[in-house]
Amino acid sequence: MTEKQVTKWLGMLCIIAGVTRIGMTPSSILWGSDSTPELLCGLIACILMSFTTLVTFTVQAKETGVTGFITAIAITIGNIITTAMLWSSFASVQPLINPDSLLFTVSRFVSLIGMTGGTLVFTFLTFRARVYPRWVPGLLVLMLISMILPVEDNKYFAFFWGLTYVGMGYCIWADKLNRRSAIEETKSQAM
Repeated sequence: MTEKQVTKWLGMLCIIAGVTRIGMTPSSILWGSDSTPELLCGLIACILMSFTTLVTFTVQAKETGVTGFITAIAITIGNIITTAMLWSSFASVQPLINPDSLLFTVSRFVSLIGMTGGTLVFTFLTFRARVYPRWVPGLLVLMLISMILPVEDNKYFAFFWGLTYVGMGYCIWADKLNRRSAIEETKSQAM
């Protein structure tokens, strides 16, 4: 397999991760917050998003540089910590392992900083890089805004989060990316 084919298939996994994350919203509405179907969708989505986040950076690595890499790692670490917290919900008889403990609080804080801070910077870098179509940074902004929706348990945030990954994955899978090197090459040939 070539690098382009691997990237394309990772884009498809990004779509699957997004669809799985979207599945949290109807599961939460139908069976309630922290229900087994919702947590299962969240667990699978976190596992997939832990490594597909890196492909969303890789396709724009030249344009976003080290800062883009650091933000992708921060988002990935946030997803890994969330995966561990979700797994602990399944591994115990109780729905949550002592949510008031210091370890749980610190883990949640690190996860929140990694994912929210990383996504905020990633959004800015993605907009500036112009590799993805303009509607992808728009989806990232919409996802960040949906975090503060005044809805009980914020059941719709997972929908917008998943939609963002579906959008990025689609652009990677369908090769709808704006390659700056290709644009520069076209300009140089025109001169």
